[in-house]
Amino acid sequence: MITDKAKRKIALFIKDMFVKANIGAGGNASFPNSNELDVPILSTNATTSNSESDDTTIDFAVSVTGANLQGNTIRELGIFSETMPNDTNFDELRTTTSYSTETTMLTRVNFEAIGPFTSADTLDFTFTMEVE
Repeated sequence: MITDKAKRKIALFIKDMFVKANIGAGGNASFPNSNELDVPILSTNATTSNSESDDTTIDFAVSVTGANLQGNTIRELGIFSETMPNDTNFDELRTTTSYSTETTMLTRVNFEAIGPFTSADTLDFTFTMEVE
């Protein structure tokens, strides 16, 4: 059992640390050891807008313009942290702001293909996660 207070702290940590997203064209099953999308489309991860539905539920929202998607078909979404301490420096997170970081994927969601898109399109994604 995880206490309600600990669930809240974990949710806040996830909300504040995982603030990037990317979309891709890969659509096969997710592999738990993967740390990146199968076929990323954006050359740079987009910034998410994170909010809380309640104490333990986080909504990750991201918008991508059609200019970045033109001609592509989308089949996957990933949520990332680009400021996560690497495993050997994780303790540094609580004692300093200077530590080695790595990009860490929180989740990858694959879905039926959508697209292709024109430059006038805007694609909005919202991913909701609950800490239980």
